[in-house]
Amino acid sequence: MNEITKDILIEFINENKDIVNFGTPDDAVDESWILKTEKYLGFPLTNSYKWFLREYFGGEICGEEIYSIYGLDFESVNGGDIVYHHIIDLKNNMIKDTQLVISQTDFGDLYYFDYTNFDNGECPIYIMLPSAECNFYATNFYEFLYKRIKEYL
Repeated sequence: MNEITKDILIEFINENKDIVNFGTPDDAVDESWILKTEKYLGFPLTNSYKWFLREYFGGEICGEEIYSIYGLDFESVNGGDIVYHHIIDLKNNMIKDTQLVISQTDFGDLYYFDYTNFDNGECPIYIMLPSAECNFYATNFYEFLYKRIKEYL
């Protein structure tokens, strides 16, 4: 697969509005919440994910939620807040502290950033199957979104 850039992704999202339901920059939390999230997690969010948060806030691909930052207390928020899921996933021993889940399918597949490979503002995304087998999925968040959308076409 050729490298998926932000521009390629934007065009692909716009071509597939029938299955993509994302927010807008008007919906996004302010930068202080991104900083609070990074401080709470203890590592920076990737550049491509921060772009997504600023541009689309969050949303769904064919009903599959992409986690975002809700701008509410992390310990009690609920829903698709990325920090809330990180807290719960760690508490339930579903992930390691270097894994940050960004989406979970109805079939139990977890998509997560692998922070053991954080480099130049990005890290790869893996899929963890219900069997706990983990496989590489995407080089960055742009490619992740592109592949998730393409899977429903």
